[in-house]
Amino acid sequence: MNVAKKTVRELVAKEIKYISNLFPYNIKKFFDPGLIYSQNVLTFLNNDYPASSVFSPDFLYKLTNLLAGIELTAIGVNLHSFNTKDFMLLAGGRKFRQKNERSYTLDLLFGDIFYSRAVFYFMEYGDFLIFNGILDSLKQAHKSKLLFHQQLVETVNKNVLEMNGGDVVKKINLQAIKKYENQIERLLDENLDLIIGIHSLIKTSFIIGWALFADSGKVQFPGSLISKFIMIKAYNDLEDFFKQLPEEASSLKKIKNISSKKNFIKGELNDIISNLKPDWLKANFKVLERSYL
Repeated sequence: MNVAKKTVRELVAKEIKYISNLFPYNIKKFFDPGLIYSQNVLTFLNNDYPASSVFSPDFLYKLTNLLAGIELTAIGVNLHSFNTKDFMLLAGGRKFRQKNERSYTLDLLFGDIFYSRAVFYFMEYGDFLIFNGILDSLKQAHKSKLLFHQQLVETVNKNVLEMNGGDVVKKINLQAIKKYENQIERLLDENLDLIIGIHSLIKTSFIIGWALFADSGKVQFPGSLISKFIMIKAYNDLEDFFKQLPEEASSLKKIKNISSKKNFIKGELNDIISNLKPDWLKANFKVLERSYL
């Protein structure tokens, strides 16, 4: 399905170029050039059969629109993600939280624009059930993100910020951060459901691929394997987030158990993929694994 992926890449590039003309803004950093969401969908397609012999031109047109819609939605999700600037604003006094909560940022604006552009492509595909499933995944992603990050900020505010006569000092005490690092790690462990929920679109893309291409009589749905992929993506994003924190939060820039847990999951991922049947599905997941790692 290299032709389909090439078409999707061209469609997404066209949208990024068009939307970037609205305002000089670096949108490309929110786009995954590996098209992992499209790859998730296509992983259940048996590449032993040429697409031209299986799908009509009409279906290929609809499929590329579906994949482009998912990729554009993913850009919107990334633009709406919880960034380090938000974190540093929220990890402070009440007036800073209120100010941040009222602001409608460029990230949010462009995220909404990409959502609206994605709808156009989903309409070209023309399946309400799939569209509704994607909407549900977005709701879960945003709810999970808000709940998790609220807990993260509250944990930091409770244990990290210096107090001076009842006023919060906008400077993070490095010793306090180090002291409470274990609490942050515990918070991550206790909120795996929310962390996974933030990446609901990944799960939905796999489900769509299964529904479109898999022969349920011959191929079992690899639910545990898909969960591993979601966790790899989640830990990668968490690592990136903590690394991007400013120097005054340097003790949080490398939470130890993220890299250790990610490495453990990588080992599990390899074991599960090596035992997959049939061989074409194993080969597809091996290719997908390289995109995530």
